[in-house]
Amino acid sequence: MHGKIYTQDDLDALMEKTRAKAIVECEFLRECAGGVPAGEKGLAAFVEHHLGLVPDTPDFEDAIKRIEKEEIGERETTEEGGEVDTSSVYQVNIIRHSEHGAYLADHQIKALLKQSASRMGIFSAKGKIGSKGDLAEMGTVLAYGDSLQDPTRPWEIHLRNGDGAASTRYQEISGSVNSPKGKKSILHHTEVAAEGSRFSFALLWPETKLKSDDLVATIAAATQIGLGSCLSLGYGRFRVNNLEIIKPPKPKPKAIKE
Repeated sequence: MHGKIYTQDDLDALMEKTRAKAIVECEFLRECAGGVPAGEKGLAAFVEHHLGLVPDTPDFEDAIKRIEKEEIGERETTEEGGEVDTSSVYQVNIIRHSEHGAYLADHQIKALLKQSASRMGIFSAKGKIGSKGDLAEMGTVLAYGDSLQDPTRPWEIHLRNGDGAASTRYQEISGSVNSPKGKKSILHHTEVAAEGSRFSFALLWPETKLKSDDLVATIAAATQIGLGSCLSLGYGRFRVNNLEIIKPPKPKPKAIKE
């Protein structure tokens, strides 16, 4: 005698019935800055598209080697008078890419929502203790609509422009930070996605302690925080063009036996 066998599709369907869904369609008001340190492919893309060098040529290879060995990393800088009192850090940062173009990862969306809900005091409000786990652990972010370019990889939320992949470029960004070793100046070339780039995602979560109104407030605050890196410089601000909340079906009442 065998028991009932469940497939992953069965389990997914069960979770669909127990969780609310938010469908969020967004558009960047400011450029979105990438924060992923460039690897070999990222450096090659930077040298080709920003420096304008042709791949597989001596100049192309020399540029990559120079950036890897001489530019990326920390070095001392000398100010007027010959005194060295700061150090600078140079880096190339990129946005994640697939064959379909630039994309946001699901964990970026989830991290933003956690930060937003925390800033709004939702997780610590009366009756909401434990709601952070509902969002962070039981919540699922999935690419939706045109942002879902590969159904086998729904955690990649692709940036689109209405006709195809959103365009990106490299922007030189500078700043400074204080560290245990003193003040450091930061200069990096960062890949940014164009203003007006669109992205859509669905969030599924158990609507037990974290109610729909809480999630709407969380998303409202998230638009003021932004996505990506260099948020303090204004990058990554976005607007919500459409937000739809779909509540799970109510369980049918059990029939009363006479």
